[in-house]
Amino acid sequence: MRRRVFSSALFGAAALILGGCAAPQVSQSPEAPDTLVMAGRLSLVSGQPDAQKALYGGFRLVLKGAASGEFEVFSPLGQMMAKAAWSPGQASLDDGRQTQRYGSFDDMTRAALGVALPQAALQDWVRGRPAAGLPSTALEDGGFSQLGWRVRPTWRDGALALVEAQRQTGEPTELRMVIESTTAQPAAVASQASR
Repeated sequence: MRRRVFSSALFGAAALILGGCAAPQVSQSPEAPDTLVMAGRLSLVSGQPDAQKALYGGFRLVLKGAASGEFEVFSPLGQMMAKAAWSPGQASLDDGRQTQRYGSFDDMTRAALGVALPQAALQDWVRGRPAAGLPSTALEDGGFSQLGWRVRPTWRDGALALVEAQRQTGEPTELRMVIESTTAQPAAVASQASR
């Protein structure tokens, strides 16, 4: 029941243009590794046409290194609906009422969304590239195929503006992320911003 309520809340959100996510400025440490912070709008549509589920909302994504991150989903009024966090071997999802822990990123997205998104979707594909070390195929349209998904990044003025990913096997699923801002920050700044 709880999963259904959470999924309904997520899937019922209308599109949002995310604003006001400026991170506080903290003195930069030259030895601190960069963290990538992205914000924008997303849509996730899954299922057969007669029983589709859809999620529309704003997002804020913080990528920390090669395998860790945080992903926040916002309602149309800017209220955080859910915050996911992951690192090697673990993932958690906070819906504002409780935090649930999972053994993997895939398990977390399957429980929350009903669709197991590959971790590469939020670690590498949002950078416009296939995940390193995993098989991929370059496509003629500038995209690539990886992990059973067809991914097409769109660049504008040298910056990634849109990522579209369509599942090629299993239940039809399409993920679309419009990237409105991207900032590389030292790790200390990103930690302050996510509090």
